[in-house]
Amino acid sequence: MPRYRPAADVLRAEIDGEEVLLNTRTGSYHLINATGRSVLLALEEGLTLDETVQALAAEQSEPAERITADVESFVEAMCARGLLEVNE
Repeated sequence: MPRYRPAADVLRAEIDGEEVLLNTRTGSYHLINATGRSVLLALEEGLTLDETVQALAAEQSEPAERITADVESFVEAMCARGLLEVNE
């Protein structure tokens, strides 16, 4: 299973539990809510997608099956926007 990391061209700042990301290649800003920030931080720590889902499920007291699709969709969108990349 691939691991992900923030793209090298992305600048980040935490603001009130959320995170603002700037893709310096495109000049686009993105605001990520607290849940998205938790996912991003887990991936940055080296967790796989499955491990990230498990961690988020425990943090939010939700079944992993309930949030798997949301986490996968979030990661796909972040990759498509050049904010995350596969850590090889």
